[in-house]
Amino acid sequence: MGFFKDLNDDAVEVSEDIISEEAEAEELVEEAAQEAADGEDAVDASLLENLFDESAPADEEVMVEEDYVIDEPAAQPQAAAKAPATDDQVTVITAGTTINGSIVSDCSLNVMGTINGDIECIGKLTISGSVSGNSIASDVYVNAKRLDGNIDSEGTVKIGLGTVVVGDIKAGSAVIAGAVKGELDIKGPVIFDSTAIIKGNVKAKSVQMNNGAVLEGFCSLTYAAVDIDDIFE
Repeated sequence: MGFFKDLNDDAVEVSEDIISEEAEAEELVEEAAQEAADGEDAVDASLLENLFDESAPADEEVMVEEDYVIDEPAAQPQAAAKAPATDDQVTVITAGTTINGSIVSDCSLNVMGTINGDIECIGKLTISGSVSGNSIASDVYVNAKRLDGNIDSEGTVKIGLGTVVVGDIKAGSAVIAGAVKGELDIKGPVIFDSTAIIKGNVKAKSVQMNNGAVLEGFCSLTYAAVDIDDIFE
């Protein structure tokens, strides 16, 4: 009898466990149904839990912040690229145009007409017309019949073949193929082509005279990296 009593007690305990598990399962089903009816999203809830979870990896939060910061200003370089560069702008004085007065420009200048006055521009100055006045620019190229006035440039000055310049020239470097009547003060090298004719004194760092060039004046390598006085002391 004791044996059968133990079996009955075990059966009762198993039945109670099954009933308890079924009750818990029913509660879970009811909770899931209630959440579905309320429109709750389990995925969104999981994201919110991860977002405020202090144990979440720090690298994930940094990646989210970096993506947000980088994506927003991405349009700025594209907008800036549409703006034209100042260095590419060129003002052209067309042939047949005459200007009586000085010109100041913040870009390059191409003079094909006539200017009776001084010229000052930040960019390159190209003269193929007629200019009577002083010229200041970053680089100067003269390919005209005649230019009356001084030339001042921190860059390179080029005097083309058949061009006559009456005035002084100051530049970082120079290439002369035409005729110049005036003082030349060149901080760097100067090249006199075979067709060059110079009437005036020349100061430069180095001088190259091709066969056929004519120089009437005093030539001094003042800017050369040699102290002549120390050599002869």
